[in-house]
Amino acid sequence: MSRDSAEFAETSVVDVLIPEASSVDIEEALASSVAARYEDDSALITSVPQRSLLFFDEQLSIYVVLQTPYQDEAQLKAYISRLQIVLEAHATSSSPRAGESHQGQTINQPRDVIWSGKVNVSEDPIIVVEGSDDDDEGQAVLVIWRLTAFLTRPRIRLQSPAIMFKISASLQPLATGNSTQEYDPYLPSGVPFPLNLLQSLQDDPALKGAAPRLSAVRLSQRIAIHPTIPLKTLPLRTVSKKAIRAIPAISARMRYHRSSDSVDKLSIIASLDIEIPVFANNDVDLQSVNVQLNEGEAEDLVGDHILKLPVKCRPRDNIGFLYRLTPPEAVYDGGSSALSAKALEVSIDGEVLVSAICHPRIHMRWRTNVDFSTALNPNFGKPGQSMQRNHRPTSLPAPAAGTFKANIPAESGSDIAKSSTEGSRSTSTTVADIGITATFTATEEVYVGEPFTWDIFIVNRSTKSRRLAIVVIPKLKRIEGRKVGSRPSSSSSNPGSKTGSVADAVVDENTLHAVMKTQSTEGAQLVCLTTEIKIGPLSPGSCYVTEVKFLPLARGFLHIDAARIIDLNTNETVDVRDLPDIHAMDRVSDE
Repeated sequence: MSRDSAEFAETSVVDVLIPEASSVDIEEALASSVAARYEDDSALITSVPQRSLLFFDEQLSIYVVLQTPYQDEAQLKAYISRLQIVLEAHATSSSPRAGESHQGQTINQPRDVIWSGKVNVSEDPIIVVEGSDDDDEGQAVLVIWRLTAFLTRPRIRLQSPAIMFKISASLQPLATGNSTQEYDPYLPSGVPFPLNLLQSLQDDPALKGAAPRLSAVRLSQRIAIHPTIPLKTLPLRTVSKKAIRAIPAISARMRYHRSSDSVDKLSIIASLDIEIPVFANNDVDLQSVNVQLNEGEAEDLVGDHILKLPVKCRPRDNIGFLYRLTPPEAVYDGGSSALSAKALEVSIDGEVLVSAICHPRIHMRWRTNVDFSTALNPNFGKPGQSMQRNHRPTSLPAPAAGTFKANIPAESGSDIAKSSTEGSRSTSTTVADIGITATFTATEEVYVGEPFTWDIFIVNRSTKSRRLAIVVIPKLKRIEGRKVGSRPSSSSSNPGSKTGSVADAVVDENTLHAVMKTQSTEGAQLVCLTTEIKIGPLSPGSCYVTEVKFLPLARGFLHIDAARIIDLNTNETVDVRDLPDIHAMDRVSDE
């Protein structure tokens, strides 16, 4: 029986089948089914039980069914090769609203496409023939394709979530195959040759009689103009589906706690909490939980000796898993905040035990970033008078794991000096209110009388341009308790004071002399050879590297009072006191 394309499109209808049984032989289930009349919008498949409840994060098996009148195999395959079937899953609200039709299709409601797929018609489908073999007119052919859909969670908030499957099918036009008339390499008769661009060079004696030729067509793009026949795409009728209620079967949450369990290693304790919602009212067989950290290690702290998977969970159950996330060694060395963020992948697999034959599979996959940079210390006390500005930061950065920072006086013993020189030579300070990060890096060895430098790395993390100035404030040690000889009082030696003609001095000269002598300071032990550093304008997100030069004049531990950072635009200042230690030594000669 030969039919044209228009008749095939009019008499064929496409439906979506979601069987209730997780493992079903669709060919055997449809072999004895009787299809309903395909002229109306009733369901094609009536004998196969279908799902009434779906779950988010479910890997769902969907069957696309095409019903068409019986025809020979060759003609059916020719029509199938021209089919284009697209299926989409929309998350919408199942609660009735104004504008909802009587068939359950929601109109003017928020929707989110959570999955989209296309039927591969080149694969061999399942074909089921219905009706009697004697009556060809009453027979129908069911062509079935299987698709696997992953129902992700919607990106919009829904009151009563439901999933609606929207299918569109069309019959593509038949491609014409008369190629000899469309692509003719020869010119038609009576068409002149194109212009020769090298015609002026024919009389050149250097060519010795050769006639050069360059067609003008070769220098311009030639577009072949072929007569086109308007082709028409024929749509196929589809069965409208009602919205199927959908709920989450598993809820998961990841929480983090920073832990420093050793001196030279910084790690984060991650807690994965898995909860079975009460509105699911179905048991869940939790089969596997996997946590992986890219460029790092995720150590399972629970193990099989405490909780062995798979485990059966009931509604309201809450199961926790603990993992120790350890970053690579590069983060320990003081890497930038961009490099300290690592990707964490979490996967959860399980089955929902709806009934004896319905076991939907749940596959939860998500990826997040974990920041291993040094966190702020919220327990740091209120800043003192050393912060010489009105807007002071509420906290200062805690020292990174594996560093040693102490203010040891120069009179300390050699054993303390040796242990302190093995500490960190680099400190990093974040100025929260100004929005910059300053890193001071010192040299390894400092000798008396030889200049050395500090490298300063400035990063502008604010949203506006900055002009900065850095001034190093030296630390001067005062001499306390110095005895000064007494001098005769100037008021008692003045003869005019006895007669009352001269008033008493406001401050006695003897008192001023004693105060000035007792408050004298020692000579400078460390001299800053760089008076002032100006930086800028520094755009947001950019960095700058500079250096400060010092000259040690004494042996032992030398200190800098502070490094003052000044914002030249707003005149805000901050004194950075978390600076590297300086231990000056005498250079030992080789003799």
